[in-house]
Amino acid sequence: MADRLDQLPGEVGVLITRGDEELVERRAEDAAPLGSVFKLFVLLATTEAVRSSELAWDETLVLTDPDRSLPSGRLQDEPTGSEISVREAAQEMIAISDNTATDLLIRRLGRERVEAAFASVGGAGNAPWLTTKGFFTLGWGDAALATQWRDADEAGRRRLLDGIDDAPLSVDAASVTNPVWNTGIDWFASPATVAAVHEALLDTNDDTVRAILSKNTGLGADLDRTILPYLGFKGGSAPGVLAASWSGETAKGERVTVVIQLRGDDPAAIAGVQREVFGLGADALRLAAENGGQR
Repeated sequence: MADRLDQLPGEVGVLITRGDEELVERRAEDAAPLGSVFKLFVLLATTEAVRSSELAWDETLVLTDPDRSLPSGRLQDEPTGSEISVREAAQEMIAISDNTATDLLIRRLGRERVEAAFASVGGAGNAPWLTTKGFFTLGWGDAALATQWRDADEAGRRRLLDGIDDAPLSVDAASVTNPVWNTGIDWFASPATVAAVHEALLDTNDDTVRAILSKNTGLGADLDRTILPYLGFKGGSAPGVLAASWSGETAKGERVTVVIQLRGDDPAAIAGVQREVFGLGADALRLAAENGGQR
């Protein structure tokens, strides 16, 4: 596995654990861009709001024009006024990485609640928290907005994001080609923090959360599920960014976590190893679950 990690392009961060044992780590404490893996922190904030009775899984959210973001997802194509429950939005956010569903949840929660959830599992920075529309607009929209973002303090950035989020989307998907993570536009966390949010989500013992995380494992039939009867997943990508994260439970109830993060300046090189990264993830889960890290 070490040789396979060495052959990946760009900078690589990895953390593989079984229970409290750290099996493999590379740059596990170094913050790196997440792409849509950031949605795990939105799910944690949603779960905490439900647990405190400030939100309900069956509460209805209503789509407005300013909520629309770029794909992935399908909610962006639905008519204005379409309704979706918090549970459905959270499931779409994780299972198919629906960006518009994500932004609906962030609007309902408030970005400060997501920032608090992120901090609760050891995350630092990322304030103010971007919506996906904010990410696309700052990364590939009007260059003047990106300049304002870079020059502003946190309060100024919050005002700028509020204005972006209140306006209709002005970015075309075809323009999302060049890396922007290297300008500071993305969501950043270390493999250790991603592993911690997986742990926190499983610690909720919420059947809804477990179902949401496990609907799409990212692996299909590439892993013998008898060794990991439960498996949750969230991946993410952007130009020059690829991330994948899993949390599973063995038949004996031991938890296994795998986090792999790549970043680089060559988008094609990073995107070109997606199959290899997911194959590494499947093999890491198998080794950790079967052998407790003997490799």
